[in-house]
Amino acid sequence: MAIDFGPLGITVNAIAPGHIVTERGEAMWDEVANDAGFKLFELQYPVRRTGVPEDIANGIAFLCSDEASFITGVLLPIDGGLTIQLQENIMMDVKDFITENPELKTHFDQDRGNARR
Repeated sequence: MAIDFGPLGITVNAIAPGHIVTERGEAMWDEVANDAGFKLFELQYPVRRTGVPEDIANGIAFLCSDEASFITGVLLPIDGGLTIQLQENIMMDVKDFITENPELKTHFDQDRGNARR
């Protein structure tokens, strides 16, 4: 599409989001997970946090701006660096964290609780 529409002055790009915590996701975390479980997700990102909808919106706003008029045909990861790091490094950090925090719960856990930050 970038090739087809480029001559018309139309740029075509895509966003590859990381783990984005939306209001609905936040409510699920509040219902099921705890602080340690949330930190487990944060540890997987070099920026040490999960994304928020504004992170995606900022990337889209940039791609729609005049400053990005020469950018077309790209996939822009907005994932806190998740896709650029070595997975074995993540797994070692995650393994250590899980070992140190056996009480952790994520939003994937079936047991319902009200613990979180």
